[in-house]
Amino acid sequence: MTNNGGPGEAQRRLTDGDVARRDVVRAILRPVGAAAILLTGYFVLPIDKDSSVNVVGLIIGALLLGAFVAWEIRHFMRSPYPVATAIEMLVAVAAMYIVSFATAYYLFSEYGHDNFNSRLTRVDALYFCLTVFTTTGFGDITATSQVARIAVSIQMVSTLVLLGLGLRFLNLLVNARVQR
Repeated sequence: MTNNGGPGEAQRRLTDGDVARRDVVRAILRPVGAAAILLTGYFVLPIDKDSSVNVVGLIIGALLLGAFVAWEIRHFMRSPYPVATAIEMLVAVAAMYIVSFATAYYLFSEYGHDNFNSRLTRVDALYFCLTVFTTTGFGDITATSQVARIAVSIQMVSTLVLLGLGLRFLNLLVNARVQR
């Protein structure tokens, strides 16, 4: 004999489905929101060489990145869905990684005009960072100084490390979290 449950059981299943949909929407919106905040900070913070408050902009940016990392770790540790949260973290870390390197390239261009073959705007720096990250490398923007080439080389190697070790690390975290 099977228990089909009564009307209360059907209502509970509907509520569980609604909760699952809400959790999926949140899982999508969290990393998108984090990326939007990071990109907004990247484009808005006064880090230009000509800005009189560029040090304040850099400090605020560093504090935002630190808060972002702390929030992601806290969110993972408290999440009832470690697999979904690990995927969220991977997307969020990739956004942070790209914004951090784009900021570095922009600052290299701002403070040393000979670091790239042309002066980079924030959009140019983000574009260049994405071409390096995806290994596309169109060649329209090139690192010309030793310091810039070292930074680009670090990004290339760290992209491989980030993808390889990051996936492995998140896999270990998820497995440990699921076993609890």
